[in-house]
Amino acid sequence: MRDDYMSLTAPVFNIQTYSIHDGPGIRVTVFLKGCPLRCLWCANPESNLAHPQLMTYATKCTGCGRCVTTCLNGAIRIGEQGGKTVALTDRTLCKDCGACVAACPAEARELAGKPMTVEQVLRKVLQDKLFMDASGGGMTVSGGECLMHPEFTEALLFAAHENGVHTAVESCSFAGRAVIDRVFAHVDLALLDVKHMDSARHQEYTGVPNEQILDNIRHIYHELKVPVIVRVPVIPGYNDSDENIAATARFAAEELGKDVAVNLLPYHRMGESKNESLGKEMNLSIDIPSDEHMQHLLSIVEGFGLKCQIGG
Repeated sequence: MRDDYMSLTAPVFNIQTYSIHDGPGIRVTVFLKGCPLRCLWCANPESNLAHPQLMTYATKCTGCGRCVTTCLNGAIRIGEQGGKTVALTDRTLCKDCGACVAACPAEARELAGKPMTVEQVLRKVLQDKLFMDASGGGMTVSGGECLMHPEFTEALLFAAHENGVHTAVESCSFAGRAVIDRVFAHVDLALLDVKHMDSARHQEYTGVPNEQILDNIRHIYHELKVPVIVRVPVIPGYNDSDENIAATARFAAEELGKDVAVNLLPYHRMGESKNESLGKEMNLSIDIPSDEHMQHLLSIVEGFGLKCQIGG
């Protein structure tokens, strides 16, 4: 580990305290910006790019115009949207500089992502150490994709261990083997996504094939000896067929081990409003899976002798 590791920086778009869904106990989840995948259903589209991005909220906007006079690029004008007078942003002109954010008295503008050092993030994490220790929790590094920032992620995990904090990583596992080895050397629990078992469909839906992902998951579990939880985002019409869920469960049971748990994560629509705030359209119509369907998929996974739960 380099001597100045506490000063390494990465773009952080959220530090979620009192998290109970990203590993055991009460956790602090650190979300890093930047991802090599482009999942059609992404719940955190503000995490895709590694640089800060402007997000706007028309419901909060009062149309006061202060952002218009502040913008140095002429990207903002006052207009009508949904029968309401609001500030409209031309994304082709916007430089994501954030000048308009500070000028907005209604907090209708936000800059998603800012560079933070390992020291700054760790200080925030350790504020909740009492709760983490009492609950058997810890710190989880997520994204985006934390493997996009291997040096920072390795340093943050190392620093957490130095302070007696349990570590987990939530990852799509799409990275080179050298990155996998250096990061997961400091991981106590790996929460690894499996989005589709068919590589061609995986590439169609996420932009990348799955062979490297599955190989890395095997390596993390068998060679690096890191406990693994396989997490499956359940996206109706894309990966929720009985055949794909069974193939995923078979991979976990036969190519990993029966002690590997599976979390089925039902699709939600949070990404739709976030895309709107980024000035994008999702162009998808996905139903939220019913409780009955989720229970059916759970029974398929349990049929392979695996521990499975809905959510995670």
